[in-house]
Amino acid sequence: MPLYLILDLLILAGPLALSFDRKVAFHRKWRFLWKGILVNMLIFIPWDIAFTSLGVWGFNEEYLIGITLWRLPIEEYLFFLVVPYACVFIYACLEVYFPTDRLFRWRKWIIGALLCLLAFLYLKYTGHIYTSVSTLYLSFVLLILLIFGRTDFFGRFFLAYLITLVPFAIFNGVLTAMPVVWYNDLENMGIRLGSIPLDDLIYNMGMLLIPVSFYVRESRK
Repeated sequence: MPLYLILDLLILAGPLALSFDRKVAFHRKWRFLWKGILVNMLIFIPWDIAFTSLGVWGFNEEYLIGITLWRLPIEEYLFFLVVPYACVFIYACLEVYFPTDRLFRWRKWIIGALLCLLAFLYLKYTGHIYTSVSTLYLSFVLLILLIFGRTDFFGRFFLAYLITLVPFAIFNGVLTAMPVVWYNDLENMGIRLGSIPLDDLIYNMGMLLIPVSFYVRESRK
């Protein structure tokens, strides 16, 4: 059964259908979206290929349609389209329906707390490839935002990220429980939320920051 493809399509279905809502009118903002998704794919697809080659994670062929490119199933490429699309859609909805960013004044404190947590995890799990690379990457992106003064969107992004954790728990829970995607726990923290490696929360935030930041920059030009 092509379960991974079904999950990809389910992730996309709701946001795509609601993109034509008159108030949000997200379909009119698509042109602000694709540059960030492309940059994201240029980062994460080579990362994904490398981790698959190293056995950090892998894919259960029983749940795939059987088309692969550079060791990755085609469903994985689709994942890097539908998940960022859904997250940016949530961010756009927050902009429209909740124009006041309640976390705006706390954004730098949140970033600072995240950087401290990431530093702790990096030091504690040095040598675990998934943890080390994910914490370093997210720390780098957060520091870039701070250095270049691009944090004004982060409060709303953080709220959008927290909202995405609900569908994330459902869909990623299925992916890792079946498992459609398996993980080598020697290369991560070895801590799971149900069947989901805790490292996925870090990876997910790092993956979503780029398309949202590009969307914000492009939409404000």
